[in-house]
Order: sequence, then structure tokens, then C-alpha cells
Amino acid sequence: MEPNDHLQSDEDLSISFERLAVPDATDILFGPAGDWWNNACLLPGAWGYIAGYKIAADKLVSDIESNRQDQDKLVYPIVFLYRQYLELAVKGLIQDGRRLLDIDDWTPITHHRIDRLWPICSGLLAQISPGDSVEEVAQIGRLIDEFCRIDPTSMAFRYPSDKEGKPSLVGLGVINLRNIRDVISKISVILDGASYQLDHYLSIKSEILGSAL
Repeated sequence: MEPNDHLQSDEDLSISFERLAVPDATDILFGPAGDWWNNACLLPGAWGYIAGYKIAADKLVSDIESNRQDQDKLVYPIVFLYRQYLELAVKGLIQDGRRLLDIDDWTPITHHRIDRLWPICSGLLAQISPGDSVEEVAQIGRLIDEFCRIDPTSMAFRYPSDKEGKPSLVGLGVINLRNIRDVISKISVILDGASYQLDHYLSIKSEILGSAL
């Protein structure tokens, strides 16, 4: 065998490239198609975002468990998706809690510091349901603080370096993705349960206010 026999010729590469689908003038990104099972409906409100980020991360971890590969690359989107779930879930609880308690503060929460948002959220939940899940709420606070020590502003798993060019995730070596999924799942029991509870209370409040008119 000649040294370069294993290399493809220019002609072979050209044929291979021609078989690949590449963009053309008929392509669009957003819109429905005939395979209806792939047509995603964009639902109003925040719940699709909140649930979707967690479901996506869970599916990626399940794929890694099944195939036992790509964990070193998928770790970044997986952890980002879980953090995004936590942030949106906490922000949603704050918004609904304020509505229920008639707290007239509609200033948009634009920062990503969930370690600062959680005390606000847990304080509202304590007012709404005094004595409920006190230990679990405290543990969520501890875990959120741990998350924010690694990724305080939701940027560390999105970019390899920060705005000043400093590398992200310095000192962090190995993350067990099954473990982070399981811990986030435990947190979601409380967050999702609180969300359902607030939805129920808000529905009752709406009915009472409606009947009073």
C-alpha cells in the first residue's frame, strides 16, 4: 500500500460533499411542515420555557446513560439548561407570589443571580404557606448557593471565557451528570409543587374577585 492510499482523492471528496445537504434558496428556519409530529406549538406564558429546559437536560442525560458517550461535550448545554430551569422557575414563583399577595411590584427582574432571587422567593412562599417544607426550602437555598459559586450569572456553561477573557469553570474538573439530574429533580419537586399550589390559589382568588363584581 502506498503511503497516501488511505487518503481520499479530490474527486472522491467532491462526490462525498455533493451527497451532503447544504443550504439553498428554498430553506427557511421557522414554520410548520407536513410531518406534524415535529411541529412544535409555542404556548403562551412561561411554563413551556420552564418545563422545556428541564426536559431537554433530562433527555440529554438519559442519552448519555444509554450510549455512554459525548458526556464531555454535552456537559455544558446540560448544566446550562438545568440552571435556566432553576432561574425561570424561581422568577415565576416570585411573580405569582406577588400577584397572590397583592404586592404591587412589577419591576422586571433582569439579572441572573438566583442566589439573590431565592431569598425573595422563599420569603413569599413562607408567607403563603407558613411552616411548609421549611427544611427542604433551606436545602434548596444551600444548593443554589453552591450552583452560583460555580456559575453566578448563567455565563460559565455558555462561554469558555468571560467578558474579560478569563477562563470559565477554573478549578472544576469532573461533574457527574446523573447526580446533577437527580438533585435538580429533587429541587423540582418543591418548585413545581409550589407553582401548582400558587396556580390553584390564584384561580380561587380570581373566582372570588369575579363573583364579587
